[in-house]
This record gives sequence, C-alpha cells and structure tokens, in this order.
Amino acid sequence: MDLSLILASCFISLVGLPHGALDPVIAHRCGLIYDLRSSAWFFAGYIIVVALVVLFWLQLPSVSLLIFLLISCIHFGRDWKQKISFGGFAYGGFILGLPAWTAPEQVEQIFSFLIFQNAAKVPLVFLQGLGVIGVLLLISDRGRISSQAAAELLILLICAASFEPLWYFIAYFCGLHSPRHLIAEFKSMRQEARFSAYVAMLALTILTLGVAAISGSHLEKYYESIDIAIYQTIFIGLAALTVPHMCLLEWAAKKHG
Repeated sequence: MDLSLILASCFISLVGLPHGALDPVIAHRCGLIYDLRSSAWFFAGYIIVVALVVLFWLQLPSVSLLIFLLISCIHFGRDWKQKISFGGFAYGGFILGLPAWTAPEQVEQIFSFLIFQNAAKVPLVFLQGLGVIGVLLLISDRGRISSQAAAELLILLICAASFEPLWYFIAYFCGLHSPRHLIAEFKSMRQEARFSAYVAMLALTILTLGVAAISGSHLEKYYESIDIAIYQTIFIGLAALTVPHMCLLEWAAKKHG
C-alpha cells in the first residue's frame, strides 16, 4: 500500500471536500431548502444524482472520464470567471492540462485505473488538448490577466513540473479551489448563520468520508493492490459529487444573476 496515497486521500477528504459540504447552506440561501420536507427532497435528489453518475461511470467508464474532464474544466474555470473571458474556461483548461504535459505517463496510468485497466491514450490526448486550448485562450486574453493572476499561473506551472500529478491536483484543489469557495461562501453569510454552516460542513464531510471508506474497502477485494481502489474511490467519487455541486452553483448563480 502506498502511504502517500493514503495521505493524499486524507487531504482531499478533510481539506478539499468541505467546500462541497456547504451545498445545503447554498440551497437554503437560494430557497431550495426552507423546511424539513424540502430538505428531504434536496438530499434525496442530490443522492440520486450522485448514484446515477456512479452507475453511468460503471457502464461507460471511458465516456464518463471524458465528460468528467470537460465538466471539471468548466467548474474549475469558475475560479476565474470574473477575470477572463468564456467563464474562465481557459483557466480550467490550463490547470487541468498541465500534468498531462509534464507527466503524461503517470496521468495515463491514473486514467487507466479509472476506466478499469482499459487503454487511456484517448483521455490523455483529450486532456492535453484542453491544456493547449487553455494556454491559447489565456494568451488571447492576456490583457485582462493581472500580475497577481500571472504569478498564480506560474506557481501552478512550477507545481505541475515538480510534483506528481496527484499531489499537483491536491495543491490546487486543497490550496486554491476549496479555500476560495469557502471564503466566498462565509463572506456572503450572516454572522448568525455561520455556526450552522460549520456544523453542516463538518457533519457532511465526515459522512462523505465514511461512505468513501466503505466503498473503497469493498472495491479493494477486486484488486491485487488497494492503490487502484483508492484512485477509483477518490476520482469517481469526486466526479459523482461534482455534478450535483456544479448544477447547484449554476442554478444559484442564475437565480442571483
């Protein structure tokens, strides 16, 4: 068992996932949750979407991976949606595509785990293409990129060149994406609502971690190495959680836009 992979899982679970655990708070602020019945409907719908994503992945893993990469590009691009054109898509393509160019063999191996040992050349090339598109769009939009934003891109490039793909992802996901989301959400809350948000975030993070641990323990018996099961639990789990999370954020943005 790779202990660094266990440590990476802990970082993602305890530092990266909590920002998604604020989804019920966002739903409440936007009027989707207003009483016990609406809460039940919200959580039921959320769980159903998560389950459908997992089932779709199990049936069509290669297609699911390509869709997940594109969705992630759009979602992470939201971090810069106010800074550059196309809703920040260039930023999402840049950060996701970097490891596909700096460590293509490792990325291809991870992808093969996620599509159950099938050939992963197509998703690798697809991700490299997203990276190229991201760079070209950033160049065309360079007039809107501040020195601080350019420094962020440089730091991410250095991280991609220095770290293994998984740890590069953790550096971005846990060091930039999740904190940005958490800070923005807590700034938008009334002071009296923050304690409830902390409780909800802690409870849902622990619950998600428990479900992931149970799922990983069941997957492990199908493989000679638990490492493959951990990769699948991390990234298929993130894919399943990202879809309803992204749908909620888009709905909230349109409602308040």
